[in-house]
Amino acid sequence: MRHPCVRAFRVVGLLAIAILLFFGGAYAYVHGAGNFHEVEKGVIYRSSWLGAEGLEKAIARHRVKSVLNLCGEQPGDSWYDGETRVARLRGVVFRSFAISAKNELEAKQVADLVEALRDAPKPLLIHCRAGSDRTGLACALYVASHGGSYREACEQLSLYYGHFPYFGSKSVAMDVTLARFYDSLAGRRVVSQSESR
Repeated sequence: MRHPCVRAFRVVGLLAIAILLFFGGAYAYVHGAGNFHEVEKGVIYRSSWLGAEGLEKAIARHRVKSVLNLCGEQPGDSWYDGETRVARLRGVVFRSFAISAKNELEAKQVADLVEALRDAPKPLLIHCRAGSDRTGLACALYVASHGGSYREACEQLSLYYGHFPYFGSKSVAMDVTLARFYDSLAGRRVVSQSESR
């Protein structure tokens, strides 16, 4: 007769394997195709690094007119050199904006990012390395600055796109930045309403 602890360890082990397979499969699904998604049809798209070939396809399929790269300039990296080359050849505006998924953005950075989102020729493709955290924040800010609710904006920063701010992950900085952005919006609305009375 087997000891009850052996059976419990086996069940826990099988459960752990199932969880790893689930998350591994989800990660492969999300990132296998460049994590490419539509935020607003014909206006805003999001993805991970696409490289030359992937960007070429996005331009052809979605008529992308500008790219907002949130990884900053990275000359010498094949994905960066490929994307900037394709953008140059296709007449697509390519702008690099360096932010970290591990650090909350300062108010000036948020303002600059919102301005970049507003002024970029559309359709706009937003991306970072994985298309999960920094890209999620940028898309959430776009939704917020176009009248979206906090809940609608938070959908852009979700597990569906690979954003995982749990168990001590520093990417929670993106969620905190978004919450502060909404707090500042609410504060400005209250001030403007009281001034108009």
